Amino acid sequence: MEKNIEHACITHVIFDVDGTILDTEALYNTAKKKVIARYGAEEQFTRALRSKTAGKQAIDVAEIITEECDLPLTPDEFIAELDMVLKPILPTAQLKPGAERLIHHLADHNVPVAIATSSRRRTGKMKMSGHSDLFNLFSHKVFGSDDPEVGRGKPNPDIFLVAAKRFEDPPSPENCLVFEDSTSGVQGALEAGMQVVMVPEHLIHPGATEVIDSFEEFDPVKYGLPGYDDDDNTFSNGY
Repeated sequence: MEKNIEHACITHVIFDVDGTILDTEALYNTAKKKVIARYGAEEQFTRALRSKTAGKQAIDVAEIITEECDLPLTPDEFIAELDMVLKPILPTAQLKPGAERLIHHLADHNVPVAIATSSRRRTGKMKMSGHSDLFNLFSHKVFGSDDPEVGRGKPNPDIFLVAAKRFEDPPSPENCLVFEDSTSGVQGALEAGMQVVMVPEHLIHPGATEVIDSFEEFDPVKYGLPGYDDDDNTFSNGY
């Protein structure tokens, strides 16, 4: 699904990580459910609650879960318990289909790419460790949950504006393309004045510039980016 508009020429690309590049949702849900189950509240960890917390910063997620599941924990205590469960499983996160091909393609054609994730630096590095060569292609990474310049989390635009200004040659927002899976992420990118391709795991944001089922459907040429070469097909589908 694509809006019938003319795309501004894209010069820089910003990626979310969880649910966009990496398939981490099941890992996080397993860890959260394990912590919540310790306090007998696993039935309150519903699909609606999972969707409500998608894309948000760690402290915001912890505040919502501890309140709605009525846990006898502070948000910081919930995060500490969650980290213990996540530590051994985050490095096993797999790439989403087509992600590796697209990122290598952009890097090979000297298109600057950056990360804008709501994760903390510590957990962000854990999940990226399984694909370090790929994540080393990014010029910089913004970890929204503990970056001092990111005052407000998604759905606010702060993280995307910070990511854009840290490029060596900072672009105008309209020349940035963002890839996101969550409605909160799409909203933040739109408020930053950027174009957004949504690769949804749950709800669809009606304001997204384009909605695709996977990176394998993405056509860079639509946005003024270099088209794929035949040899770009050498990458796996992510699984």
